[in-house]
Amino acid sequence: MRKHSILAAILSALAPAAFAQPCEPTAERSATVLSREVAGNRDFNEYMEGPGWTFKLKRAPFGWDIRLLDENGLDLTQMTPPLRGAPNPRELYGWHFRNADNTGPNTGDVNAPQKLRLFGFEPALTGTGGYRPNEAGGVDPENQSGRGALTIHDMGLADLEPGQQARMNYINFAVCMTWPKTDREKQREAAEVAAMTELRKITPELIEMMGSCGLDYDLYQITPFLTPVELGGDFDGDDAHDQAVPIVRKTDGKRGLFMCRALTYGKVLGMSGRMGKHLDAGYFDSIDWWGLHPTNEISQGSGEGPPPVLKGDAIMIGKDGASSALIYWTGTDYSGYWQGD
Repeated sequence: MRKHSILAAILSALAPAAFAQPCEPTAERSATVLSREVAGNRDFNEYMEGPGWTFKLKRAPFGWDIRLLDENGLDLTQMTPPLRGAPNPRELYGWHFRNADNTGPNTGDVNAPQKLRLFGFEPALTGTGGYRPNEAGGVDPENQSGRGALTIHDMGLADLEPGQQARMNYINFAVCMTWPKTDREKQREAAEVAAMTELRKITPELIEMMGSCGLDYDLYQITPFLTPVELGGDFDGDDAHDQAVPIVRKTDGKRGLFMCRALTYGKVLGMSGRMGKHLDAGYFDSIDWWGLHPTNEISQGSGEGPPPVLKGDAIMIGKDGASSALIYWTGTDYSGYWQGD
């Protein structure tokens, strides 16, 4: 069997897997998915920051050509079969979807791929200047490790008169690409996981410290639904170190915070009632990030009065991509200042 035929068979075998499963990274492979559209005589370009490639739909006379370019403009998909003869799946041309005399849809009389386009690409070609099959270190077509699958969701066709070749002038598409992770990427991810694990670690010292500050472990437990699991600062402005940890109520899993001032005075927040004008206890169950807020530059809150003047470090809590709120010390108690969505 010819090499290009082998790769075609491999790509065909990938078709069910490419769309039966989400386009997500694994321990061994990176992945990206794009859902975009392009129209008219324009090219489409999207830079992929991680690998430094550019996914491109290059305008052609009858539609667009799929390309994946390295930083020097080398096309990593160049070995996708067939290289001659039948239409290549990287060619998104209008006449592929019309019958031989251009009087109606293609019902099989025109040998061309349809709305699912599978293509291969080779990350090892990055920076090489091109495929050189007769040189040592060249990449064989059947060994391409990159897998791409483009699905056409919608398209517009022009030049539909009999005897002409139809032209694609609009396309709405989604493309999934996966490729092996390098050893360096795996090492970096392992280091990130280790660092995150460390930030979520609940040490015996932390348990003892919060217990000494008054946290009732019969009612609550420290739970790392926020990272880091402990946040230190000077919340009341008295130059003593204060500490906060995320907690849950054991009876129902209700989330909140335990604030420990000077490692002596503790208070549970977020289990009931409201802090300030808008910060309800229910909001604590949806937060997924927190961090210290400096003692200045507080944004005007949505539906709130003037921003408070902070006496110490405040804590910002929020939902990623959505709302946030400020927790601060008033001089006698903690309060909340809603920042909005």
